Amino acid sequence: MQRPVIGTTALLILTILFAASGCSREESGSTLATSIKNPVAPTPKSLESGKRLYDRLCAECHGVNGDGSSEMARVLAESGKIPPSNLIDDTWDLGSTDGEIFMVIRDGSGSNLAMKGLNGKPGIVDEDMWNLVNYVRSLHK
Repeated sequence: MQRPVIGTTALLILTILFAASGCSREESGSTLATSIKNPVAPTPKSLESGKRLYDRLCAECHGVNGDGSSEMARVLAESGKIPPSNLIDDTWDLGSTDGEIFMVIRDGSGSNLAMKGLNGKPGIVDEDMWNLVNYVRSLHK
């Protein structure tokens, strides 16, 4: 009869440890993002590649110039939803390090992930996202 109690107790302990590790991983997520270093130098080739990707996947919402002015931004604001970020201002709500920007581009952001991340998008690899980080950085003068 002791075996089921021991098994149940072990399962409970594992569940608690798993839940606790999930919390600590979430809390350290921003720390992890800030420590990620950009492996792609912001060369003219990288910026050009990033701009092509931005024009194709980001400009519709963030605006051609990255200022958050677009038809989609207007529609979202009028419907009471949070409009896309202005990428050229001095406020970086979701983090200002290359790693943090990369994580937002990769994983998405916003309520219900209004901004879809590029992770798993066919034909998009990490280097493309780093080129996009470099391009977005170049928008902020």
